[in-house]
Amino acid sequence: MGYYIGYIVSGFAIIIAIIIALVAQGKVSSAFNKYKDVSSSLDMTGAQLAEMLAQQYGVNIKIGSCRGTLSDHYNSRTKTLNISQANYNSKSLAAHAIVAHEFGHALQDKENYLALKLRQVVVTACNFVSTLLIPMVVIGLIMNLVFFMTAGSILIYVYVGIYAVSVLASLVTLPVEYNASARAKKLLYEMGCVSQEEVEGTDRLLNAAAMTYVASLLVSLAYFLRMLFLLLAITKDR
Repeated sequence: MGYYIGYIVSGFAIIIAIIIALVAQGKVSSAFNKYKDVSSSLDMTGAQLAEMLAQQYGVNIKIGSCRGTLSDHYNSRTKTLNISQANYNSKSLAAHAIVAHEFGHALQDKENYLALKLRQVVVTACNFVSTLLIPMVVIGLIMNLVFFMTAGSILIYVYVGIYAVSVLASLVTLPVEYNASARAKKLLYEMGCVSQEEVEGTDRLLNAAAMTYVASLLVSLAYFLRMLFLLLAITKDR
């Protein structure tokens, strides 16, 4: 009975976690919309900032652009810092904060930052495990129809495994993102972004972005607990 109660409670936890995630994403959008129109004291575009940082710190990367808003990312496999169209030619405070954050990942890659390497391994494993979901569902249904076996437990085991890896991926992501944000703040400060508005704006935007990763961890954890309680309840009843 206790496991079923845990299953029900975890359902409410999922709803709360999703709400927190939506609020966190809303704060990122709000901060970006506010500071995308605030000019930085650095008279350069987001792309120029990335190029200058790469040259200054001796990081051999390619600077590229990508579609969308807040889609900026660093690809460690191709050594490419991809800047969204909204930030590529922008001289705003928001663009500089985001570009500096992504360059922080490039610095992590150059320095072989352990947490970044660990995240790459875990995320790769998570993507692989996720590809097993549909085949396992199909196999489970075939077993249920052809061999008259209960496929429910098999699918729950798969779900528990997937969400366990997802929780681990979200967990190792946190130190990577927080470290990149700390590097970004330091980089911008050393370059002269020291006015109160620049410091507050950078902090607000990067802190809000960091909270989205915390929310992602909460969502993954809530789903994992829900599947785990269900598995424990079924196993106990047997």
